[in-house]
Amino acid sequence: MLEQHSTLIAIAMIATVVYLTRLSGYFIGLQLRHIAGIKPVLEALPGCAFMAILAPAVRRGNVSEILAMACVVLIMWRTNNVVLATGTGMAVLLLGGPYFDGN
Repeated sequence: MLEQHSTLIAIAMIATVVYLTRLSGYFIGLQLRHIAGIKPVLEALPGCAFMAILAPAVRRGNVSEILAMACVVLIMWRTNNVVLATGTGMAVLLLGGPYFDGN
């Protein structure tokens, strides 16, 4: 029972930290938006943050993970449809994993 309470407290603390981080980033962005040189950086930042997470994962990924990422990027570039791109990437991972990785 103690483990369950500890787990719930840890989840609540993580959720609080994530929420406060996002909220503080929003308010800092509002304050910095008025500076002319910072505006292009703020507009490009979500993509940069996403790539900072994605690039190391792809570098260590196996064949099916790299192929799924390439499919997602290609579909997003051509259609700009997040649902279609995500669904295709998941399908490549689920259906192509055993064939491409030899598991």
